[in-house]
Amino acid sequence: MIKKEPKQEDIDEIFRLYYRPLCMYATSLLKGTNNVEDIVMECFIHLWDKLKTNAPILNTKSYLFISVRNACYDAHKRISSTPSFVDIENAKDTVDINDEEENSEWAAQLWTAIDTLPNRCREIFLMSKREQKTYEEIAKELHLSVKTVETQISKAYRILRGEIRKIYLFFFSLFS
Repeated sequence: MIKKEPKQEDIDEIFRLYYRPLCMYATSLLKGTNNVEDIVMECFIHLWDKLKTNAPILNTKSYLFISVRNACYDAHKRISSTPSFVDIENAKDTVDINDEEENSEWAAQLWTAIDTLPNRCREIFLMSKREQKTYEEIAKELHLSVKTVETQISKAYRILRGEIRKIYLFFFSLFS
């Protein structure tokens, strides 16, 4: 965690820490929009430019989350025909940005844990959870038995439970 005022040489660590949570946050604001990663990258470019000028940034995390929120709001204004946008203008008064940051970080940690699953296990798990396919549909599509699909899903849950425990312990240790 970066506790000091950031410098240009810190950008790699900042990116590693916040890229995925920021993408999750932007996704929660701009539902169904494909340019979430572009928006987040633009915010990192603005941060880089600001660091080049030695402008003070007291809280990098808040700076980035607010930048992403504002960029999402601007993107929504440009593509206002998209009705699935969470109304940031009204929500910013009622939704605590810290809660959104925390939810985004948890989601990013979960996706990081999903990324650790073995390839076939991850594929089956995502087909089941993200694509909402039944075990029978997955088995047929991948030319596997239903029992194999069940075993892979169980394996995924077992691995993810272990990873989630590590995440809880990490966050618990931060606040104790």
